[in-house]
Amino acid sequence: MNLNDILSELNDLAPGYRFGALQDIRKERCPLQKRPRRHPFGRANKSWAHHVGGRKELQFNVGEEGEMLRWGIAVSLQASRSLPDVTVLHPKLRKLSSMLEVHGDHLHRLGFEMWDWPGAEGRGRSSNRVPQRVPDYLYHPGAFVFVGKHAPIEEFNPERVLQDFDILLPVYEFVEFEPDGTPPALNAQRGFVFEPERAAADWARATTVTRTAGVSQVSLRHRVLQDALKSELENEGAVVSIENPDGRGGYIDLVACRDGEYDFYEIKTDASARLAIRHAIGQLLEYAYWPVAARPNRVVVVSERPLDLEADDYLHTLKAETGLAIGYRQVNPEE
Repeated sequence: MNLNDILSELNDLAPGYRFGALQDIRKERCPLQKRPRRHPFGRANKSWAHHVGGRKELQFNVGEEGEMLRWGIAVSLQASRSLPDVTVLHPKLRKLSSMLEVHGDHLHRLGFEMWDWPGAEGRGRSSNRVPQRVPDYLYHPGAFVFVGKHAPIEEFNPERVLQDFDILLPVYEFVEFEPDGTPPALNAQRGFVFEPERAAADWARATTVTRTAGVSQVSLRHRVLQDALKSELENEGAVVSIENPDGRGGYIDLVACRDGEYDFYEIKTDASARLAIRHAIGQLLEYAYWPVAARPNRVVVVSERPLDLEADDYLHTLKAETGLAIGYRQVNPEE
């Protein structure tokens, strides 16, 4: 199967998905005088293709990388005859960056990763990483930024690709058509609901996603700490949910329910308690107080690092000055 065969299958099945209306969306919102064509994709350009009209947009991109097929969204800062000045794409790249800062963890849990080709001399393809803010060095002629998935070409599944394009369609619409500001949620904002059984099942599926070595090491250590904390809390009599949706597109590492009240736990694998606190508190406060607020009984930073005196004083000051119930818990799985 070559790339044009793959594009043909995607075009044939696209009408059964929201992504199939891409060209109608473009015609209505760009606006265009007429829909460019019925199908999302034209023919491949050697080993890659983007949606029709995607050269000057955040593009839905399908391509070959050796024996692997990639699919997802991309910004290409490669100059061409139709786009000699690639700086016109910088605002789109900034909007994509803001979307990934807010929803990168959510996309990662759905199996999406981020990688790039910087375009600078001496730099090749990056390793895969969690979707996140686009670094400044990628605002450079020749850079290519990609967020998506990959699998062996022989395992190509058009329905899987189209389902993923449906997930990414709101990202495209925000980047292309919405004003600058807070990126919208990628799912319904229904507020926090404690769902231990469903959340656990979703996490089991998420852990089957293939990761690169560096990401895998961090993810596996995080899971070890998560399992250890879950066991400890259950032994203490709590009902526990891991990866519980926060109701706005995020996932809380662990929620413990006692007597109808909830504690939120955020796990960090940083090298010190100070760094773990720094990286966890923003997320915990957002889970707890961003509208619609969940209002847990307590929020807790979790790390395998001991709480030193300075970090302990810092937390006491935070609690005294703000009135927030913020805790710290050390977990040692080896014990």
